[in-house]
Amino acid sequence: MRRKAEKDFTSAFSVSLSLLRFHLILLFKRLYGPALNWEFEVSMLSLHSKIRDPRLLPLADKVLRGERLTFDDGMLLYESPDLTGIGAMAHHVRLQKNGRAAYYVMSRRLSYTNVCFTHCQFCAFQAKPGDPRAYALSAEQIIGELEKPENAGVRELHMTSGHNPKLKVEYFEDLFTKIKTRFPSIHLKVFTMIEMDYYARISGLSTEAFLDRCMAAGLESCPGGGAEIFDEELREKICIGKKDAQVYLDTAALCHRKGLPTNCTMLYGHIEEARHRVDHLLRLRDLQDRSQAAGYQGFLAFIPLAYQNEDNELSATHVIHETTGTQDLREIAVARLLLDNVQHIKAYWVMITPGLAQAGLSYGADDVDGTVIAEEIAHDAGAKTPQGLQRGELVRLIEEAGFEALERDNLYNVYATA
Repeated sequence: MRRKAEKDFTSAFSVSLSLLRFHLILLFKRLYGPALNWEFEVSMLSLHSKIRDPRLLPLADKVLRGERLTFDDGMLLYESPDLTGIGAMAHHVRLQKNGRAAYYVMSRRLSYTNVCFTHCQFCAFQAKPGDPRAYALSAEQIIGELEKPENAGVRELHMTSGHNPKLKVEYFEDLFTKIKTRFPSIHLKVFTMIEMDYYARISGLSTEAFLDRCMAAGLESCPGGGAEIFDEELREKICIGKKDAQVYLDTAALCHRKGLPTNCTMLYGHIEEARHRVDHLLRLRDLQDRSQAAGYQGFLAFIPLAYQNEDNELSATHVIHETTGTQDLREIAVARLLLDNVQHIKAYWVMITPGLAQAGLSYGADDVDGTVIAEEIAHDAGAKTPQGLQRGELVRLIEEAGFEALERDNLYNVYATA
């Protein structure tokens, strides 16, 4: 009881100091006028008033000044119980970068194969060769799917799949060429970084040569999956056989140099700890620094991916609960605060529910992803969300949260409204 009383007193005292500061600002403004940067001070007061954990106040000052947060700052963002204060800081950054815009895309998810030789313990989607569930779709089958009425209006085809040893570069050249011939306006967003590396190797090509051939056939961007969590020891426990973090980062850097737009991701909510998540985000930030310093666009958006805990080996060998709403919102907010050089943060409704994605728009996110239509990978692992949403549902989610709903393409160009 005594510790709680002391904590409450410290918090109340901090707020009282902020109020006193406000009145002093008004007094000095009257006395000294423009000589005082009073707009900054009022912004500081406004943000301070939303913070209950006094340890966060120096971070809030950094945020207001546009200063970069450190590893230790990131750890504090995970340790502090003051989610509202953390969200307020993230929302401030979100408004600075993107105003009240909230983006969505008319998209279709489709996996060309579920055959995979890797052993990712968190995955329920994979099938080994010979498994009755195993499949690999032809270009004609994929085109047939896209011709179905529910795909009318789709502007983006998002394809990530397994590591199928029978699929070589010629398969993808044929696939992309035929899709773009039949649907020239559909944007092709394909391959995790790890898929790209794998299919290049089994095709006997360098990753750059593989990328050149795929881009010539119609590949236009990469979704950024396959990062999972970068810590090498942890990767050995959750994704045996998948290439290490440096392969992901090197492949992403290559995409940046080639002018191929990419996103980036992190899988959270499994057996990782806060230090692993901060390390992961800072490695992404470091690569983004290097890409932008060289004049490349770098990552377009970051997507935190919540682990789904059903029907996979990891959940069978560890006690792992579903991520909670506070955890999901914290991941969005921390990403917004640490990834100061990535323009967009997504609240991926498929993995955290549409309602939490809506709330995430006030915790740093500015994108709710898209219509999706037929998501498989997360749902095979127990996602309880719909497999798709209609345009009107996405617009309603955004507008009811007080933001401007903007339909975008993969490069965040906004389509004119009718």
